[in-house]
Amino acid sequence: MTTWLPDPSHYPEQMTPLSATVWFEALGNGLHEAMRELRGPFGGFRSRTDLGWAYECVLPPEWEHEPEGVRAAALALGETWEERYRPRVWEITRELWDQRPELPAPPEAAALFDRMWELVQEQWTIHFLTVVPAQIAAEIFNDRYVELFGAGDPLAPYRLLERAAAERGDDEIDQLAGRARELRVDHLLREHAPEHALARLAELASGRVWLDELRAYLHPLGGAAGRVRWHELSLPREIEFPALTLEAVRLRLDREPPPVLPPPHVPEPLAELFSPVAAAYRLKETHSYHIDYPGLLATRDVLRAFGRRLAAEGLVADVDDVWMLERTELREALVAPGRGLRALVVARRAELEQGLRDGPKPYLGDPPAETERHLALEKFYGSAGASLAGAGASPGIGEGIARVVSSIGDFGRVEPGDVLVAATTTPAWTPLFDSLAALVTETGGILSHAAIVAREYGIPAVVGAAGAMSAIPDGARVRVDGATGEITIL
Repeated sequence: MTTWLPDPSHYPEQMTPLSATVWFEALGNGLHEAMRELRGPFGGFRSRTDLGWAYECVLPPEWEHEPEGVRAAALALGETWEERYRPRVWEITRELWDQRPELPAPPEAAALFDRMWELVQEQWTIHFLTVVPAQIAAEIFNDRYVELFGAGDPLAPYRLLERAAAERGDDEIDQLAGRARELRVDHLLREHAPEHALARLAELASGRVWLDELRAYLHPLGGAAGRVRWHELSLPREIEFPALTLEAVRLRLDREPPPVLPPPHVPEPLAELFSPVAAAYRLKETHSYHIDYPGLLATRDVLRAFGRRLAAEGLVADVDDVWMLERTELREALVAPGRGLRALVVARRAELEQGLRDGPKPYLGDPPAETERHLALEKFYGSAGASLAGAGASPGIGEGIARVVSSIGDFGRVEPGDVLVAATTTPAWTPLFDSLAALVTETGGILSHAAIVAREYGIPAVVGAAGAMSAIPDGARVRVDGATGEITIL
């Protein structure tokens, strides 16, 4: 392991030490183990951070690649998900929620911690047993489509899959917007930032009715409760502070729900392959509502409970100081509490502040070698060194005011008809898409989340436009050509 590279498409912001050594490490371990089980074409990666910035080191596979086995797993994914993966990830989440780290004696608390770590690693192994075959399924379908009809339109096979696999999940957001109008509290959502809107709603009887309906939407078992912009575990989830949901509702107040599109026409030669591939492809996005969001919410809850234990014992000053500890340091504090944790917390916060000033390095260790990535990875991550023009990911021309979004606090500035400019997007952003004129991201390929959802919503999109957040002034009027990848500042 000599070269470590950043991945701004997934980790554009810093991580705390506990997130890095729990979630990020489990992510790397999970991908490696999933590839081992599938006998996949790549070995995954190991993870590390430097001053809070995330880096990955590619692992070579320790097995012979078995293409036919991977193909079989991809085409059977819909059935495997229903029979094995979905039930198991919810079992893991419920077991995490059932943990009570504050209660037992130190040896039992350490055993709970070890069990938490086992469960989180298993959950993220299942994550990649799902998303990698889903990606491979799309390539199987694309290859067959090109074989039959040629490669004239590189997005055509994916549009077919997305029309069939779309589960927009926006009906409840539209219903919340409609209820806000009916209850005459919509002005509070329009005029106030989320934290102030919540306080004002709680002061009115009709506002409290609307808040009850919001809480029903954000029920922990519904997936949306755990949405957050990034995977950083120290950040509140939507059920704790529903900023994303309130901004999505605000953007829907003056828009009619989009029409329901008819099912796509699938050419006869593709009909037999289409059904299993569409079932797999759907999971590229929807898995988040079963694995990422509820799983990370449960993991955050457990880790904060361990933090409450340390705070009650006086080892740290505040519950959220726990995020400054690495996983092994937290476990050691459960069984052999030292008295140096407060100083360690101060030092770690200083390291993160230094990292924020310095920014991420282009790599750690040896300079990266020029290597080719598997095609499925290339279409997900995008190509390195893309120009501002980027890659056309969703056809059409959109024009509007550029809103450069670098943090969750910027969502309140987004208005209907704006062009969203961001480093990347996650499924948590999906409710915002329907109000946009166009989308530009600095990272990602034609099968990234941003590209898929933009096509689903019919929004012109350009992805992999490196440097777009710096080159496009916030508030400028821009034109985005989602077919050619051109971005014009007007």
